Amino acid sequence: MLPSYADCPRRAAAKQFRKDIEAAGFELRETQPSVGAAAGTAVHAVAASVLQAKIDTGELGKLEPALDEAMAGFDEETGNGCEWDDTTKNRNDAQKQILRMSRAYYHGVAVNVDPLAVELQVEATVGEGWRVTGHVDLITRNGWVRDTKTGALVRPYHSQLGGYSLLARSAGVLDVVNGVGIDFVKRGRLSSPQAEPESMNYPVGVCEAAAWALIGRIRQDVVRFIETGDRWAFMANPLTMMCSARFCPAWGTRFCELGR
Repeated sequence: MLPSYADCPRRAAAKQFRKDIEAAGFELRETQPSVGAAAGTAVHAVAASVLQAKIDTGELGKLEPALDEAMAGFDEETGNGCEWDDTTKNRNDAQKQILRMSRAYYHGVAVNVDPLAVELQVEATVGEGWRVTGHVDLITRNGWVRDTKTGALVRPYHSQLGGYSLLARSAGVLDVVNGVGIDFVKRGRLSSPQAEPESMNYPVGVCEAAAWALIGRIRQDVVRFIETGDRWAFMANPLTMMCSARFCPAWGTRFCELGR
């Protein structure tokens, strides 16, 4: 949640700390999964399957069985509704995009990495009953922490990568993190060719500092909210592109009246 908290603390809190907010007397909206997130989950499932096979057998897993399982997962996640967008207008578009994004990751990223762990759930305590948890996409044998991103636009993810780096060291998965980065696979319109994946590296120290600062801020804000019940414990950013009924369970509620 670290990057989304920096974008809009109130939206991120409404998703992550829903029970605490409702216990304070606020009602929040239900939101449907976005097609971008659901398609991304499917590509992640393919990546995890083929890379886990590489860990287990020394050879990259087969693409087609992994795709079948990922498509089934996409159908299940979006079965009760989905927020489509201009890039992915319907289920048929989504399935074709998942297929070509998965192939791009397979041939452009998976064949070139030596995985130590994939889809690794890690956690660490940070004092006073607080735990930080993360789901790390890929840790390589040469000490890199990598995250797979899909979407229409590439964005910076310093704090998320920094959180993963801190967790990998705290949990003893890596003694030293040699680098952090993302592997970005574009979700583009079907009228255009699939873009090649882009791998981008980030400075470890800056990422960890950003993550630690946000962790401290989240703890501070949540404690204040629980003590006071004041929604302004979580600042809101109505200028973010995510300020809409599609993306925010607080939008248009008494918990946040700042949306358009």
